[in-house]
Amino acid sequence: MHISDGILPTWVLAAGWILTIILLVVSIAWSKKQVGNLTEKVPQAAVMTAALFVACMFRIPVPPTSLHLMLAGLAGIMLGPLAFVCIFISLLLQAILLQFGGITVLGVNSLLMGVPALCGYLVFMALSKTKSPSWLSGAVTSFIAVTITTILLGIIFYVSGVDFGSLGAMLDRVSGIPILSNIADVLQNTPGLLTFFMIFLMNIPLMLAEAVISAFILPFIEKVKPEMLEQYHLKQKN
Repeated sequence: MHISDGILPTWVLAAGWILTIILLVVSIAWSKKQVGNLTEKVPQAAVMTAALFVACMFRIPVPPTSLHLMLAGLAGIMLGPLAFVCIFISLLLQAILLQFGGITVLGVNSLLMGVPALCGYLVFMALSKTKSPSWLSGAVTSFIAVTITTILLGIIFYVSGVDFGSLGAMLDRVSGIPILSNIADVLQNTPGLLTFFMIFLMNIPLMLAEAVISAFILPFIEKVKPEMLEQYHLKQKN
């Protein structure tokens, strides 16, 4: 979900940085209100930041391009509001060390992953009140997080007037699938909606992959380190 430097217009980059700075401040204040002393969350935050950094190296081939894991939903579950800060740090390190994304577009990329992480925290918190099994709540949360990222990505490309580079190749791949090709034909005269539709199709494997990952990881954490999910159990009692 990295957008590279030099693709988006300056006003979108500036808006991305402004919103990211605001959300960084809000996330830190929100986290302090929850846990009081943030130093207690440093070890957990460091582990999750490292996991986010490594996750981007695992790519899912979706011709004509590829996707990488985000783990935004899982980060939101494990860290709550602090997930936005960890995602920002992870993306900064990726931009500096691996040349993924870039510095000017760091604000936009942070929104693409950070906002879904915050939403994921709220979704999982709501699901925990229904006493759904952790594997199901985690799967739904991660699926929704990737869906939100997909929606934001489509909106950013649309308002920026940027054509999705793989649009033609994606159209060729759905040409033999009646339902998808029919939808694509209907949207041909609306490039923005067509681009969004193709981005959504491309990200379906990522939605499913992250849902499965969370469905396996959360029950494991619940068994070996239940205190990491203690905040949700406390909210259930309240």
